[in-house]
Amino acid sequence: MLEKHSALRDLGPRSDDIKRILRTSGAIVDAFGTLRNRASLAHPNEELLGQDEALLVINIARSLLRYFDAKLS
Repeated sequence: MLEKHSALRDLGPRSDDIKRILRTSGAIVDAFGTLRNRASLAHPNEELLGQDEALLVINIARSLLRYFDAKLS
């Protein structure tokens, strides 16, 4: 999928490593939905993420969004 978008074809001198990071970040993004549904205020839940864990999730999402925004705009 990365190779299909012109902005993501050439990712610099360590492109293989960056591509590996981007591909494996898909598993992280997949976990966002579960955390939203089962550990946040988006739905009634008895157990919520702790502040440190919530900030980890938020910061990872923010970093991915900033990266793709910079590459795709």
